[in-house]
Amino acid sequence: MHSWIPLLACTNCRQALALDANDLSQEQNHCPHCNTPFQQHAGMFRFIDTNHDTQQLLKSTEGSLMDAGYRRPNRFMQQLRRVISSEYFPGKSWRLAKAAVIDQTDLKLIIGSGVTRYPAAVHLDIDDFPGVDVVADAHQLPFRDNSFAGVVCEVVLEHVRDPHRVIAEAFRTLKPGGSAFFIAPFLFPYHGHPADFSRWTHEGLATAFSRFEAVTVGIHAGPCSAMVNLLSEWGYVLSGLRYPRGYTLIKGGLTALLFPIKYADALVTRFPEAKRLASTLYVTARKPK
Repeated sequence: MHSWIPLLACTNCRQALALDANDLSQEQNHCPHCNTPFQQHAGMFRFIDTNHDTQQLLKSTEGSLMDAGYRRPNRFMQQLRRVISSEYFPGKSWRLAKAAVIDQTDLKLIIGSGVTRYPAAVHLDIDDFPGVDVVADAHQLPFRDNSFAGVVCEVVLEHVRDPHRVIAEAFRTLKPGGSAFFIAPFLFPYHGHPADFSRWTHEGLATAFSRFEAVTVGIHAGPCSAMVNLLSEWGYVLSGLRYPRGYTLIKGGLTALLFPIKYADALVTRFPEAKRLASTLYVTARKPK
């Protein structure tokens, strides 16, 4: 059974839930300190109910498409998008920064994991997508203080109402000396999944992690990737249609014409001012000991 179960804490009072990892027969549970309810089924824990605002967002048009993409993926489209898309991440710096967190053997927390799985990690998201261990709100992480050696959160901050609180929760649940790796958008079109609230400049992202030490911000996807994405989205806007009508056809068609431009980022991301037009940025930081 999962070794991380003793780390679970109430999202209301933050007291340890004191669960027995060898006895998870009870599906409906309550915090022994404040009686806040939570659920458990087959080793997966749920700390948000169907009335939570994140669950309501999943019922929106964009939320429903995201949910379907996770639960019923189109394998052909996935393979096609590996090439014909605006996404291109040529740099080594972000890969090394991520590997420094992911490859450690101590326990990590993956916030907004979707269907991605990593070794020695707890996977958290807003619904029970395949591979998710804990269903919870990132604004109120259901874990005790100083629980994890690393926290990874990729392209999630733009989808939460209060990103600074999510960053604070990551800080709280990291062990002293633990590392965080985040990816966030700068020049990137609106994308629901299931809602979209924020964007960050290079300086803004560094400021958001000011409680941490050894903060490094760099380019994840560069200016040419941004241009492919923005121009193809611009074409859809000019169609006058309302999303999602015609989106895949128009956005996909324009991307098919423009996508070779993105490969110029292999050179452009090395330019000193590339961050001024970056599509996405990464940040790596450490919690002080």
